[in-house]
Amino acid sequence: MHKLKLLSFISVMILFLIVENISAQEPDTNLDIFYKMIDSSVTDLISKIPKSRESIKLDLNLGENYTVFNNRIIAGIFSSGKKILDEENKELLNINYVLEKANVNYGEIFRDGFWGDYYLPRNLSLKGSYAIRDSNTLFQNFDYNCSDTIRYSSIKDVEDESFPFTKGKVPSEPFFSNLFEPIVAIGTAALVVILFFTIRSK
Repeated sequence: MHKLKLLSFISVMILFLIVENISAQEPDTNLDIFYKMIDSSVTDLISKIPKSRESIKLDLNLGENYTVFNNRIIAGIFSSGKKILDEENKELLNINYVLEKANVNYGEIFRDGFWGDYYLPRNLSLKGSYAIRDSNTLFQNFDYNCSDTIRYSSIKDVEDESFPFTKGKVPSEPFFSNLFEPIVAIGTAALVVILFFTIRSK
């Protein structure tokens, strides 16, 4: 009876770990987080535009690395009800939007308990500025940061090979974890099999 309880306990624990891994919520990708930061900068920009100004002239300076944000910025401005005109007109409100840097940094790996998965801190930052030129010029810097913790195994899912700025320097996984975990998994499976046949033979 004691062995049967032990077998049941081990089976429940294995099932729990499998379900936990399946049900774990996937983190936002690095690109998605940068999109949210861009949205925040556009919202702040729009709040500085006088309501009487329905049309603007927009100059985007995103460099070669961040052109993926071009349509996102334009869509954000259009959704506010503003019109973007591509013409030289002294009556238009001129806006110059500059994106300077988008970075991803990972912290040191740590383990969530003895049997837990490996995690690491993730920090994303976005820096830039915009200038609104009318009879007066308003200049505004923006600097957004987002920090959270993700599974080490999720790094390949949150980064995008097409956009290098979504990738950061990843610390190496501890060496002994690569040997210890398979040994524990094999040992646990062997124990379940042994107990199963031992109980059946009695």
